[in-house]
Amino acid sequence: MKAKLIFFIAPVFLVFFAITISAQQFTNINAGLSGLHYSDVAWGDYDNDGDLDVIIAGLDSGNYGVTKLYKNEGSDSFVEVTGLPIPGTFIGDIAWGDYDNDDDLDIIIQGYTESSQITVLYKNMGDDTFTDTGIFFPALADGSVSFADFNSDGHLDILVVGFDGAGQIAKIFKNNGDATFTETEVDFPPSIKSAYEWGDYDNDGDLDVFITGLDSEGNLISELFRNNGNETFTETENSFTGAWLGDAAWGDYNSDGFLDILLSGFAWSARIAEVYKNNGNGTFTQLSSSGLVGVSHSSTIWGDYDNDGDLDIFTGGTYEAIGIWPRVTDVFINNGDDTFTQANLNFAVDAYWGESAWGDYDADGDLDLICCGFDDAGGSNTIIYRNDTGSPNTAPEPPQNLISEVDGSEVTLSWDAATDNETPSAGLTYNVYIRNESGEIVWSSMSDIDFGFRLIPALGNTNQNTSWKIGELENGNYYWSVQALDNCFEGSEFAMEVNFTIGTTSYENQIENQLSIFPNPSSGLFNIQLNEEHYWNHLSITDISGREIFSTSNINKNVLLDLREFRNSVYILNLFSDNETLIRKIVIE
Repeated sequence: MKAKLIFFIAPVFLVFFAITISAQQFTNINAGLSGLHYSDVAWGDYDNDGDLDVIIAGLDSGNYGVTKLYKNEGSDSFVEVTGLPIPGTFIGDIAWGDYDNDDDLDIIIQGYTESSQITVLYKNMGDDTFTDTGIFFPALADGSVSFADFNSDGHLDILVVGFDGAGQIAKIFKNNGDATFTETEVDFPPSIKSAYEWGDYDNDGDLDVFITGLDSEGNLISELFRNNGNETFTETENSFTGAWLGDAAWGDYNSDGFLDILLSGFAWSARIAEVYKNNGNGTFTQLSSSGLVGVSHSSTIWGDYDNDGDLDIFTGGTYEAIGIWPRVTDVFINNGDDTFTQANLNFAVDAYWGESAWGDYDADGDLDLICCGFDDAGGSNTIIYRNDTGSPNTAPEPPQNLISEVDGSEVTLSWDAATDNETPSAGLTYNVYIRNESGEIVWSSMSDIDFGFRLIPALGNTNQNTSWKIGELENGNYYWSVQALDNCFEGSEFAMEVNFTIGTTSYENQIENQLSIFPNPSSGLFNIQLNEEHYWNHLSITDISGREIFSTSNINKNVLLDLREFRNSVYILNLFSDNETLIRKIVIE
């Protein structure tokens, strides 16, 4: 929205704005990460401390396989986490996801090792360690792995694609919710040097998938498969340029409420970088004069680097030339008119045969970059670039008017669209969690529920939808909330929790559920959910010695209790009515 205001003020201001943008730079923080090529990188707050850590995998300068996890210690400092059980991998893929809904990030990784190839799921043990789950997946390399809840049951499923030593494979493994997975037949074309990207392009409440790469018959493909909602997919009739050795990404560059496609790679006759505009009716139109540079061996990703509310594009790869492989590493600024302009930001090192990712690692309100790959001299690099823009992004407002509609074992959750100072409302995405009455997560948001911090820089789990259906829920009482995410992947606070019931509950459970507290323990922020059919006239908090530290008679159905000023300890919550008292223990840690 800021960019649109600028365009209507005056030509003089346009010139000033252009100068400001061109002056914005990225600074190499010299983080000391292992330099890699044939590599992949992924940001994720694996230790839930409110800042983004990073995992990297690839070949180092001596052509030895490396997989390393670096903990973000703040002040531009990253420290390697030792004892990681993951072997050095290269020409593969990595993804973070909370597959077991225990509120921390786990790892799926594929690729070649020194002696073979792997596809392994590692569980986060919560103490800076990970362990091999022992769950079977085909051992693959040269492909793609990703987490996605493709059947909307609240559990992250896993898509694995690549070369198994004899041929190419593309399979979905359905998460059964009990630490087991079941192979599910899907008619996706297996490919190598590929990208398989999930996104709800038709806003019908389930995740579709865009596929690009070299298929098993030697054809270059770029295809969109629509999720039919019954664990099957149908290829759409849209036409995209087939490519490999490139990248693909979903993002709503024009903030019209529909996800568009960014595609790059080698298309036999030329290197490409193309944007396909989602027309909102199931079809896409390629932008004819986007201004992008065609690249292969590349990483092309959406992100609002200048905090003007629309998605820009970072590109790192090789571009078309005769006899040589020149490189481009730069940001292309979204002009707001279906065109992009190269920013000429003069990154310290050009990189190809690697990977790049946006993420606000220093939590200063702008998107930073990590880039890895070969440089101009053939050296291997992994560089974190700090974004030094002077205008920090602000978080969206929380969504309002949360509604739950139950139908058997399914619930449809809906809310009003949120607002943001930078990203237009239609460009926001949304992120939901559901928990049961014991506080156990049923559908993970992969965000800090207390403060809204997103553990991975990615679209929300409902994408741009303001309603979503989750099925296969067991009988019981549930609680849920939603946050908004902007084009910098910054999350709002979660809305006040609301509840719903699947099936019926006993009288004893109804009495027990007159009061629900979540999260508990917490850092001091507690959501208190009260039974609307019971009148409570006073709430009191005492410490373990019986001393009252807080009281209020202003009690509604939903209460947000802020006790962050008090020390970490056990406290007693007392809730009074004319003829009843409820007592609960709460813990600040």
